[in-house]
Amino acid sequence: MPTNITFRTQLLGGVSEFCHGSQLPILNNALLLVELVVLLARYQEEGVALAPNIYITDDIDTIGSMLPDGERLKIGMADTNEKGLKQALKKCAPLASGGWLIYIQDGGRTIEYGLFKGASNPISVSVDDILMDSQLNFSVVKAYQIANDCVEIRCNNGTHHYIFLNHRKEDSPPPLRYLDELIRAITDNSHIDEKEPTAGFLKRLLFEALRKSHGCIIAVTNLVVPPPFLSEDGVMLDEPINFPELVRSFRNNEESSSRIDSKETLLNGMLNSDGIIVFNDSGQLLGYNCFVKTKQEDGVVGGARKRAFATIEKELGRGLSAVFMQSQDGWSDFKGVN
Repeated sequence: MPTNITFRTQLLGGVSEFCHGSQLPILNNALLLVELVVLLARYQEEGVALAPNIYITDDIDTIGSMLPDGERLKIGMADTNEKGLKQALKKCAPLASGGWLIYIQDGGRTIEYGLFKGASNPISVSVDDILMDSQLNFSVVKAYQIANDCVEIRCNNGTHHYIFLNHRKEDSPPPLRYLDELIRAITDNSHIDEKEPTAGFLKRLLFEALRKSHGCIIAVTNLVVPPPFLSEDGVMLDEPINFPELVRSFRNNEESSSRIDSKETLLNGMLNSDGIIVFNDSGQLLGYNCFVKTKQEDGVVGGARKRAFATIEKELGRGLSAVFMQSQDGWSDFKGVN
């Protein structure tokens, strides 16, 4: 008789301590979190890939009171079991976009599920900055797919894991591991008063945009204009998109949120175009669809994007301060002068 080999037992053992530390009664049965992780790893509805953010808690009312200008929409109730989790995800996941997040409230034998969101203000404090605070006197567990076959679970007690449901090695860096480094490089030379809000806005914008991207390269220059090897074969904007200026104007009520949202749409389009996107280190988007001449680099295993990344990396310190690459499956690399 053949023997089945599955990752279920190992995954159950891996999350048991996390579940116990969360102090949420629903997670006393660690199999429920295992089921949720497996569902999220490659979740689809009607053939459409979805990546909702799920928050499990025992006090959704307090969460609502902590989110200024937030909203909440109860969808339904279900039993506290695997079938109930599947029901909550199926009913809510197609709606969880545009800032809407899924909540699952632990009610003992039943769960309440629905959607909530924070303020629509594009530069407001993020929901995670509020809810993932270890000083809160109630528990919140967040689970979401950060890339295909990789799910992040995080608790506001400080515990945090990336769960790989593929062949990746245990010491593999998680997807978008270098997003913070990229944001720091882009805002490094921006005005001190604008650096923090611009970094927060760009992190939120780029996180969502990169999740939807099929792979990209982002280069950061410390020059007033991009170096010739990038600008000769690309689209350079006559008026760069100045994100610090947009954020400052919005904070001073001189700019509408629709103007900021429109820039997000443009960036999404650029990230889904061929070629390299170019920022400077003052938070300005200079151009896109840029290409570099590459050759088969020694020791570089991969396609054209990997070879382009290796080529650009050699220009660091000569007009470039950083370069970031995301592969088609969501995994990233980063090199910077610092």
